[in-house]
Amino acid sequence: MRRIWLSAAAVVAAVGALTACTDGEGKDDSGKDGTAVAESSRAQDPAGGEDEEAAAAMRDVEITGSGVEDHDVWGPGAYVVRYKVTNGGNEAADYFVGLEFLDKDGDVLGSTGVTADKLGPGKTKEADAAPLEAEIENGEIADIRSVRVSEVQRTPAA
Repeated sequence: MRRIWLSAAAVVAAVGALTACTDGEGKDDSGKDGTAVAESSRAQDPAGGEDEEAAAAMRDVEITGSGVEDHDVWGPGAYVVRYKVTNGGNEAADYFVGLEFLDKDGDVLGSTGVTADKLGPGKTKEADAAPLEAEIENGEIADIRSVRVSEVQRTPAA
């Protein structure tokens, strides 16, 4: 019985680490549609198709600020990322956004993910997130100098 509880706790911890801590609600904007996965390092296909959808999904996400601050949720000296996801589609969509934390040389220290669920067309979710210590594998939170969007997955909302 104890093993089951330990396994369940490990799953909950992994899910928590994956989604980090986010907050925020939807607001209005405008849009397009589709299911897409984008990575910042992937070349975009100007002829259209899947890469066009991926590029559109990437454009739906914006990092509006980041840096060290004293935060009500993550405490003093937390590295906080403020982001905005705007559904540029014609249908409600679920978003997963991958974030990579970089050191002064631009090397990846670690990563996390945030979500925007059932975001209506033209709606925007503004929120903030912070990496957990367990997500920074190649250094420490104090080494973070910047953050970038590494991946965006946009799927139709269920």
